[in-house]
Amino acid sequence: MTNREIVDKAYNAYKFYNKDEAISRRFILKVFRDTAKWLISQKLLDRTLYKELNLYSTLSCFAFKKEDVVKCPIVEFRRCKTLMKSKKPLPELIFSRYGASIKNIISLDGEYEFVLTTAEQYRRNQKRSVKSKDIYIYLGEDNHLYIPDHEILMLDLTILTIKTDEVEECSECSDLDCEKSGWDFEFIIPYKLLDPLYKDVLQTLGVTRQILEDQNPNGQERQ
Repeated sequence: MTNREIVDKAYNAYKFYNKDEAISRRFILKVFRDTAKWLISQKLLDRTLYKELNLYSTLSCFAFKKEDVVKCPIVEFRRCKTLMKSKKPLPELIFSRYGASIKNIISLDGEYEFVLTTAEQYRRNQKRSVKSKDIYIYLGEDNHLYIPDHEILMLDLTILTIKTDEVEECSECSDLDCEKSGWDFEFIIPYKLLDPLYKDVLQTLGVTRQILEDQNPNGQERQ
């Protein structure tokens, strides 16, 4: 289901019962996205969505550039030998109590996988007498990824984001069709959450659930 398709149903229901009030499709899409983020984040807590691979987006060729370690806003990384920062921020991720919805991060050749860490954990690892061979990566508050102590220019990752239209924009090897509208990208929502999603969105818009299910059963308005 595309962004356009999921918005159309709610937009038409709203217009039918609120003829004198204008509302934009972009606002309805924002309500859908905000609501979907909340519903999905709740389901991430019980780990029931991890097998639904179609929810995740693959971001290929995510590029990095060398960062000045002295000016780095992350104190723990100012003593790194080298520090790489993603050229672009990640698309808006879905968070739960377990952290960001990043499923895996791998090198372009697939030979090694990065370990997502926190600044505190990185600091503790640096104090250990025996250093780990893992390659750590950090998600900053600015939504950029940081790679300390390794000069890596590009990688692939799998993420869960509502803004699927931004995934291809972040890729250095994307063949994004400039004529493709943001409305034509897939709207990410598990099928089992589709009904609660519509219900919550319509309530937010001030439309009851009954309106969507039975707008005009006999072809005459408001009967």
